[in-house]
Amino acid sequence: MIAQMARLHLLIVLCGIVGLTTQVRNDMSKSNNYCPKGWTQLDQYCYIYQPYPREFLDAERVCKILGGNLVSINSFKEHALVVELIREGAGSVVDTWIGLHDAITEDYFVWTDGEVVNFRNFGPSQPNDGGDGVDEDCVEIEADDSLWDDDECTDENPFVCIRPVDKKDDCH
Repeated sequence: MIAQMARLHLLIVLCGIVGLTTQVRNDMSKSNNYCPKGWTQLDQYCYIYQPYPREFLDAERVCKILGGNLVSINSFKEHALVVELIREGAGSVVDTWIGLHDAITEDYFVWTDGEVVNFRNFGPSQPNDGGDGVDEDCVEIEADDSLWDDDECTDENPFVCIRPVDKKDDCH
């Protein structure tokens, strides 16, 4: 039963990825918007996987230098794209920071870019704050199931950044 559920989950993710690839290509061909080299566009945003492990706050600083923030994820489609970027960049899904945290108020999650939290994809029994007095305030995509998990912000993980698309100048 568990193996069947895992296969079904994989099939759903693969179908989503095929749809995303088509959507990204269609979006890019119809639009005056673009992403810098190395970034992947979906709708009005650009995404990039950063394979160099950093603590959560340092990862956010790097994303800000690149013109964005740690990724905010607002749909299953967007989650599937982020997971695929991780898989392509690392060769498999590895623990990877996203921009969600509850460091300000426990159990009140916010995105580093200020987006409204309208989608969650936590794994079973997550978020759990680690127990035993351990503060787990920062959220990662977990390697074993591609679902979200809260973890210590001082752990070092690769990360995904998001930024708005650049606008092409219509005069040229």
